[in-house]
Amino acid sequence: MTNRKRIKELILPYIVSIIAIILTLIPIYWLLITSLKKKKDSFTRPPKFIFEPTFENFIKVWNNDFYAQTIFNSLLITLIGIIISIFIALLCAYGLKRYKIKFKSAFMKWLLVAYMLPEFLFVLPMYSIYQSLGIYDTHFGLALMYQVHVLPFSIWMLRSFFDEIPSEIDDAALIDGCRPLTTLFKIYVPIVIPGIVATSVLNAIWMWNELAIAIGLTFSEAHPVTLGISQFRGYASIDWGGMTASSVIALVPLILFSLFAQKHIVKGLTLGSVKA
Repeated sequence: MTNRKRIKELILPYIVSIIAIILTLIPIYWLLITSLKKKKDSFTRPPKFIFEPTFENFIKVWNNDFYAQTIFNSLLITLIGIIISIFIALLCAYGLKRYKIKFKSAFMKWLLVAYMLPEFLFVLPMYSIYQSLGIYDTHFGLALMYQVHVLPFSIWMLRSFFDEIPSEIDDAALIDGCRPLTTLFKIYVPIVIPGIVATSVLNAIWMWNELAIAIGLTFSEAHPVTLGISQFRGYASIDWGGMTASSVIALVPLILFSLFAQKHIVKGLTLGSVKA
């Protein structure tokens, strides 16, 4: 029994991992093969797994000026959003580590609550404010609104990384005459680069895939790629070839970014544990 139990303990994690991988790859596989099918092949019953592939859906999507613009919009919005969230989160996380702040625990709990609230809850009150400020339907306005979700997450993540750094580093920097901002950007930031990259990638994935806020705070100029994909859904019909092809194209930047930053992501996610 002992040997059987040990075998189960060794094999079970692999079985669970294989099942998880399969369940993750099935939707991506289905998305890819549908994007390569002709319209008549997309609706056959039973589904065709052997067919003549075509790239006409990708050509149609790529020649769509509106969709190309949404790709650019999402890249710009995501970049602005990452810069804002990481800069503010670095300052906040460093302040939480270095200074004794009243109600620190309550503040961290509030960030967690804010992170869990539905995104669309903030759109209605901000709609009129954005209109009056002139940032409605702008890249900056959408990136700023995304901070409601990504900023609490960024603070939690970076604070956990900062907690892994010995406090003696602060004392040594203070003795050397370093100001707090100098200590942060010249000492702390180089140490937690993996954590910054991991947080940036996870934020980028969320902002790239967000739809609810984009529907409420954009009209025509700042549509992200999620709205670019939704244009292939008509009133009474869906262009499955166009929708799946546009979805595959939208996956490419995130996959490339994640592969490029993979080493930092793994190191960053294992650098520390999230602490309250």
